[in-house]
Amino acid sequence: MSTLSLRKSVCSIFVLTYAIIGIPLWGKLTNIYRAPLPREYIKSLNNDKFFDVHVTIPVYIKSDVYKFPDIHEATQIQVNHLLDSKKQNVQWSLEILQFNDTFIELEKEQGREYHIVTLQLDEFVGYNAAYDSKNTVVYFDDPTVARNDLPFFVAQTLVEHTFNVEWGYLSNGDLMLDKHSAVAINYNPDIHLSINLLKGDGSPVDWEIEETLKTYFTPFRRFLSPLVNFTVDTSVVYFNDLNLHSLNNTGNITWTDVSHTIDLSELSSMNYFSEDSALNLAIVFPSKETNPEGFSFVKAEGEQTWESFIVPQWGVLVINKMPLEANTMVSKDYLDAVLYKFANDLFELLGLTTESESLFSPVITIDSFKRIRTLQNINKSVETLWSLIKLTEQFQQMAIPKDVLENVKEVLDTRLDIVEILNNPAKGDDLSWDEALNLSNKMVQRSEEAFFDGQMLKQNFFPQEHKLAVYMPLIGPITIVLFTGFISLFKETEPKLIEKEKSLTEEEKKEVEETEAVGAIEGEDEIN
Repeated sequence: MSTLSLRKSVCSIFVLTYAIIGIPLWGKLTNIYRAPLPREYIKSLNNDKFFDVHVTIPVYIKSDVYKFPDIHEATQIQVNHLLDSKKQNVQWSLEILQFNDTFIELEKEQGREYHIVTLQLDEFVGYNAAYDSKNTVVYFDDPTVARNDLPFFVAQTLVEHTFNVEWGYLSNGDLMLDKHSAVAINYNPDIHLSINLLKGDGSPVDWEIEETLKTYFTPFRRFLSPLVNFTVDTSVVYFNDLNLHSLNNTGNITWTDVSHTIDLSELSSMNYFSEDSALNLAIVFPSKETNPEGFSFVKAEGEQTWESFIVPQWGVLVINKMPLEANTMVSKDYLDAVLYKFANDLFELLGLTTESESLFSPVITIDSFKRIRTLQNINKSVETLWSLIKLTEQFQQMAIPKDVLENVKEVLDTRLDIVEILNNPAKGDDLSWDEALNLSNKMVQRSEEAFFDGQMLKQNFFPQEHKLAVYMPLIGPITIVLFTGFISLFKETEPKLIEKEKSLTEEEKKEVEETEAVGAIEGEDEIN
């Protein structure tokens, strides 16, 4: 093979490699992968987020004295009538069932507890709720039975009192309207609690906080664990009374004055935690040196020498009237009283109640808020997915990684699992509501992971024009050199071919001339 042919072959191989491997590889490297998100399904969910939800709560009814064989059926009719009297934002109902002692005991052994209504004969008509169980007691008298008013009274007690949270959110108000937003923090399943003892001076003190937390607050944390999980840290802070000394010797101090005076900057900057939400309990003692008579604006009542204030969306501030002596041990008895008050305020900070209302029953209220929070999480997750769809449609150059698609699918599958629990009266125990709440928290987490995916955001800030700007300095010179050399190589052979054609033409002319000359000689011979 000649040198020229070899050069042509090598050049052709380079060009083919560039075209067959290089161009597809460049396309692969610069291509934006956009996973196919279920847009239409998410759009339909966003338009009607609870179209397939019908929260069904089973309630078992029993009577201690009289045996009413059809009391559950009569009560069911009255309950349905009350619920139908209001437009429901989310479909919900109570399923009134006849009490089955064997079934309830078996379920209780497995840690499952249901709502129970106990009908108790008494001299008056009324109701009461157990503090530590999901049991509502309805008191009735004989005239109530004679007038056949008992089913309606039971239904009214259940709908307007036992399940007043559902009645308020699902039938009379907006599910997503946070009625306690002025004081309560945003809901988060994991909340950090910082408990700080602050002294205005530097004299050393100690406190029995560890023992108090173990004996008092740990059971309370366990009680709230289906709704929120607390992590706790404690510390003693010296030379800091939150600037409360500036209010001393000032009359007619109100909470507004306190809120405008306190300085929480040091407490906010000294606490580091991984949770997104936090609450604080600050126990403040004045300085022995600057305020030997204590804080004059604190009103002492009896043996209690401190006042408690709720700081909206922050926590609780406990202000003590008198300073501590050096080397004082703050006792467990004192801390028990403080933590008891803090536990009551905690319900308001979590949005479970307001200052103007009290808990009908802590257990029943927490159970209701599990359902409400589950529905709110469903609403929030669907809105997040719809925001993701709108974002990807607005930015066509934005990548949609497979991880985003997997998270979206998981959110939608989890939603179906939650709906199955909410709609099924056979799963109306407290453990089922716990499962639904945990799934909804997971649903929110996955939807936010899909929306804030790092790879997707990174690609959005690296548009197509930037890709060309990055690749052209590399591809441009290679392309120019390769194709210029290819063209030059094949052009290099053209002059030689022309010379060859010219040389062949001259030889042909000589042959023609010789042929003509020979023919002419032969013609002359024939004539002669």
